[in-house]
Amino acid sequence: MRILANDGIPEDIKLQFETLGFEVKEVRVAIEQLVAYTQKNEIDVLLIQQGTLLDKSIIEQLRHLKAIVFAGVYTNLEIIDAVKGNGIKAIWAEEALSNATAEMVLAHLFSGARLLQEANRNMPLEGDSSFKFLQESYSTGVELSGKTLGIIGMNLSGQKLAQKALGLGVNVVYTDSSLPNLEAEFELPNGIVFPVHLASISMDDLLEQSHFISIHTKYFQQYVVNSTSFEKAQNLIGIVNCAYPEAINEVDLVDEVNKETILFAGIDRFEEEPNPVIQVLMQPAFSLSPNIATATHESKHQIWQEILNKSQEILKR
Repeated sequence: MRILANDGIPEDIKLQFETLGFEVKEVRVAIEQLVAYTQKNEIDVLLIQQGTLLDKSIIEQLRHLKAIVFAGVYTNLEIIDAVKGNGIKAIWAEEALSNATAEMVLAHLFSGARLLQEANRNMPLEGDSSFKFLQESYSTGVELSGKTLGIIGMNLSGQKLAQKALGLGVNVVYTDSSLPNLEAEFELPNGIVFPVHLASISMDDLLEQSHFISIHTKYFQQYVVNSTSFEKAQNLIGIVNCAYPEAINEVDLVDEVNKETILFAGIDRFEEEPNPVIQVLMQPAFSLSPNIATATHESKHQIWQEILNKSQEILKR
């Protein structure tokens, strides 16, 4: 079975693929020539990282492939869904990236709840002259413990987030029609194992109960949260999107923050990325990061082992 590593591949990983029985071609093919090249050279698997930017029209012409492997730390759920929708197996390191995502969500929650995103902007500018004023301004934050976190969708990163949130004393609710019940056991570094038993609730119930919300749907869904959602979320303090662009309607989100009905938002994925709108970038209540939720030193090393393990399944087909 032949793999095209279009964005290159580490030599040790290439050797491991070859040991499994794959033939690896390490060639850089321009996107407009990708369909013809993979057909002519009888490529079975396309392996890409960040350099190859697929779109839906190209994917529709790649149906002759058995699989497309996404080996980068940055994921595009809409493109992954398009690959699956065209009958091509999509392989990506969801497990390797899930912990990094869960930790980034918590980083935004902690930052927003204690107003650190604003303090970090203003301390360098006014800390020496207005220390007492800033101290008073940013002493109105809230604690996560004892609050309720609503997780919309329960993918692997959502499960990791639930685990960590429960450990912090946060009540967790979730909604996911594909997973009516979450039954899991999580082992801590000291060997202690604690069980998690959660049942999916309706979206309306989640919105009504949640003080914080994070999005973790398994598939791309445009505007999971919008103005109607905010109207129902009367107890909402903050919301985080580390999932994918357009998970939250940003116009509605800016309006909600401007009305001061919610305290903050944490945004790692933007509607207009890679050129987020200025209204979002300049909103002081927003804790911002540039699509790095899945990118850590650890995740970059863990990706390849998971991809190697999953790629073995192709050989059995």
